[in-house]
Amino acid sequence: MPSSVQTVTLDEALAIALDHLKAGRLEEGEALYRRILDADPGNAEALHRLGFIAARNGDAGRALDLLTRSVERVPDADALFNLGTLHHRALRTEEAVAIYRRAVAERPDFPDAEYHLSEALQGAGRLDEALEVLGVLLGRHPHFPAGWRQRGDIEAELGRPGAAVHHYEMALALNPGDALSQARLAEQDAAYRARRAAMDARLADGRHDLRDTTVMIPFRADSEDRKRNLRWIVAFLLKHADTTILIGEDKDGPSDVPDALGPELASRCRHLHLRGNDTPFTHKAHLINRMAEAAETPIVALHDTDIVVDPVQYVLARDAARRGDGMVFPYNGLFFWIMGREVLRFGHTLSAAPLAGAALRFPLMHRNSPGGGAFFDRGLLLASGGYNEAFLSWGYEDDEIVERFRGLGLRVERVPGPLYHLEHARPENSSDQNPFFVANRLELERIRAAGADRLRADIAAGRLKRPLLSSRDLPHDLP
Repeated sequence: MPSSVQTVTLDEALAIALDHLKAGRLEEGEALYRRILDADPGNAEALHRLGFIAARNGDAGRALDLLTRSVERVPDADALFNLGTLHHRALRTEEAVAIYRRAVAERPDFPDAEYHLSEALQGAGRLDEALEVLGVLLGRHPHFPAGWRQRGDIEAELGRPGAAVHHYEMALALNPGDALSQARLAEQDAAYRARRAAMDARLADGRHDLRDTTVMIPFRADSEDRKRNLRWIVAFLLKHADTTILIGEDKDGPSDVPDALGPELASRCRHLHLRGNDTPFTHKAHLINRMAEAAETPIVALHDTDIVVDPVQYVLARDAARRGDGMVFPYNGLFFWIMGREVLRFGHTLSAAPLAGAALRFPLMHRNSPGGGAFFDRGLLLASGGYNEAFLSWGYEDDEIVERFRGLGLRVERVPGPLYHLEHARPENSSDQNPFFVANRLELERIRAAGADRLRADIAAGRLKRPLLSSRDLPHDLP
């Protein structure tokens, strides 16, 4: 048979098989594509369509093999898109991003691939790139409702509910029956109204009324960056809130707080100095508990030395903590690492707004971080065991209290908006190189495995308490 006739025959077979697929006759299509591969084992389209059918039938492994073989032979945009969705569903997000980009390179005007690429980029924490992709997509296809909804999702993550509402409204104008956009619009409209109410309730001097809250800042002057950040964070809090600030230290010798803050700021803060820890390592959990015991307000808020959030988020977290049934993070889990000039700019402005504008240029260190700070009903925190004093130096203490609260049936909530972390040097005390890191992880695993009854028994017996760290507790093999 001449090759031209054979090619026509294969083309006709491929067309018939595709008709089967479009009509939903997957079994007939699969049988025909198998026959095509018998005649032409490397046929890229048959490999692609069989991979698609395998994915529809739930055989992800076979689908991945077939689609990968297909795009190795011919980098078809549709095959690449289907391969990207397989990786995306399997949470292999970076692989999905790379393959979606190949699909868009093969077909620059490919709305579905661009939309899915933006979703994958958002999932990978690359929000700036996701917005860039959506800008191109919506510029070309302003009537693509899923793109507007996705833009709203990113604005919501960034703590901009007003912008999110606008984009969800655009999506619903194009597709009024979109249940996802309807639900997210309602959520972000409520978030916008809550922010507006917090702003309207400010005191006459423009500050937020947090007089029922003690902000507890554990401090160790292990670098000049730390002292600088403490000074700026205290000034920021006092600028934006009428609240009590309690700074805690757990070190032998004279306090480093007066030098870090200066006399004016130091005079506006309370100070708790625990002596006896003669090591370079902090016992943060022990210190936090003593600070909570010393606090005189119904609400306490742990606040790391180096973190910044929009002041409205403090109000929203305080309001949630007033219910007294859990812990509340004053941010949504996004944890941006701010570096260089923007850190200095914060020190000049004492405002979170420039950080919000610049955040997308900096690394997103976590999407669901348990660190940085949390608000509690003071009585509930103490009754629930406080922070676990088995944790020494840095590592996993924030994860543990989340796991324990959930294990006890208590709520763990977040408020909208990200957190900005000011860069600082990371000596051994602030890294996974500290000598207690492995033991901390093992204690976290123990708490995760414990049921509610065991947790309550540990709390009642005082097993989450221990004396302040000292040199007697250091491993013998330390230099």
